[in-house]
Amino acid sequence: MAPDRATGGPAADDPAADTDRARRALERMCMGNLLANREQRLYFKDRESRFLLVSAGWLLAEAPGRTAEQILGKTDFEIFSEPHARAALEDERRIIATGQAVVEKVERETYSDRPDKWVSTTKLPLRDESGTIVGTYGISRDVTMQIAAERALAHQALHDPVTGLANRFALQDRLTQALLVLERQPGGVALAFVDLDDFKSVNDTCGHDAGDEVLVAAGERLGIAARRGDTVARYGGDAFVLLCPLRREGVDVGTIGRRLVRSLRAPVTLASGSTVAVTGSVGIARSEDAGDDPETLLQCADRAMYDAKAAGGNCLRVFDAGRHTSLPTGRRIRR
Repeated sequence: MAPDRATGGPAADDPAADTDRARRALERMCMGNLLANREQRLYFKDRESRFLLVSAGWLLAEAPGRTAEQILGKTDFEIFSEPHARAALEDERRIIATGQAVVEKVERETYSDRPDKWVSTTKLPLRDESGTIVGTYGISRDVTMQIAAERALAHQALHDPVTGLANRFALQDRLTQALLVLERQPGGVALAFVDLDDFKSVNDTCGHDAGDEVLVAAGERLGIAARRGDTVARYGGDAFVLLCPLRREGVDVGTIGRRLVRSLRAPVTLASGSTVAVTGSVGIARSEDAGDDPETLLQCADRAMYDAKAAGGNCLRVFDAGRHTSLPTGRRIRR
């Protein structure tokens, strides 16, 4: 390469030097645009996880009211909560040690002075021109609304819209899991099938809105009467089911059932100011065998509940396998 006579450096008209300068100028322009972007959350850190550069979007989202100069040189521990900062540090150390990126990691960002949020972050190794890892960099996007929507859909799929209790599908899944637990540890499972007495008259005389109020009140009362770890579900119509895992053998399920009956006896005060009488018929079945069929156990509890109805309601009956040697034919549990 011919030297430039004035400076002794490369010739001013060297095409390679011009191309290199143009490329570097382009890189600076692109980086400047990225860092100035108020939508993208971009950051660069050194090997000690200190911030080297942050974009305007990152500042707006993560450090509102602060300038880049107030952030550069700091670590996550000075910005986020300690648990979140510690998790980020672990990611960055692993990236530096392995060179492997973390792609689209959904994580909860927690702060001491404002509400938490969820972000999806891609973190990569930061390399110099020789390929040596000198830090990390990443880009994140806020997915708080997406997570909230997904959770709302999941909640809707497994909960009753009127009472907010678990629905039939959630109950069946939890019952299956409770029976499987019996393979590993002794105990049992009790199912209490609860049906409100003469609920149709509430809808007929007071209207369906009042009927919904009674259902909500009944669900709340059953929840108060339930033990910690029990599941209260609305099974459909005016029917509820209480799933009770029995952590030890010999638990008196009658005590559980009588508590449920008593919990429903007080009148319900409606929004209109009027009151309606509420009682419930309760049937209980239990199992201590992991091989029992969940649907069969539900039908046994349903049969015991019908026995309580036949006895006049407002009472408890416990399924007796000796008396009911087989389930009734031609009638399935009510949906």
